[in-house]
Amino acid sequence: MEAKTFIWKVVAQSSSTVRLWTIQRVLRQAQRLMPEGVAIVLLADRGFADGKLMKYLRENLGWHFRIRIKRSFQFQHQGQWRQVSSVQLQPGQAYFTPAVSVGRTKPYDNVYLAFAHDKLSSENWTIVSDEPTNLQTFAQYRLRFQVEESFLDLKSNGFNLEASRLRDKVALSQLCGVIALTMLFLVLQGVQVVASGKRRQVDAHWKRGMSYLKLGWNWIRLAITHQWKIHVYQFLSCSPDPQPAIASRRQHDDSLKREFTVLSRIPAS
Repeated sequence: MEAKTFIWKVVAQSSSTVRLWTIQRVLRQAQRLMPEGVAIVLLADRGFADGKLMKYLRENLGWHFRIRIKRSFQFQHQGQWRQVSSVQLQPGQAYFTPAVSVGRTKPYDNVYLAFAHDKLSSENWTIVSDEPTNLQTFAQYRLRFQVEESFLDLKSNGFNLEASRLRDKVALSQLCGVIALTMLFLVLQGVQVVASGKRRQVDAHWKRGMSYLKLGWNWIRLAITHQWKIHVYQFLSCSPDPQPAIASRRQHDDSLKREFTVLSRIPAS
């Protein structure tokens, strides 16, 4: 299922680095909206690789995390401090550490690292987790890219948010609120279109090639043109997506070909 926006904060500053207390405030707001009795996992890119944030997630919020870390990050393994970049894997290899400490200046203990060298993209990946890692860790982290897929709907493929040219953070925050509600409404429409077997009326692809938001957008246009009644749906399932979007058949097929050899120890440099 695609990412949905329900908490946001507009920050007016020249630096791209967001302060920890700002992140914590947003996370506290998010926690209040979460249902009880569910496991929450934060998926984040390298800008969120901070021991203080990891501690806050685990000890204050009771959340899990999977965070990508930079190659310059340091970790302590078997009493020895090493840089992430010192772990040299061959294409198609993966390695999973036992419990380690990360951050030499202010170490944070009892976390786990997952290393992999993806043969298809030639990229090195390192994920830090509060739970023991395995190949499934990368599949979990991959869900984060659903956020990036929604950026296109916010920009040129949808709302053209940047074209608003708003500079006042209050006005921009209010606009984000309107867009968030509209996106949810359109996603609900798109999900219902697929569930009712009407997708081909608004998406010519043999397999679903559009986001649920775009399907909903096209359906609303079609409904207005034909003067159909527009229903307001209030339920969004948290079950796995029955028809994931496949923008590129080749990329989809390649993703199924990924294979890794799991090493039992860090390879010699």
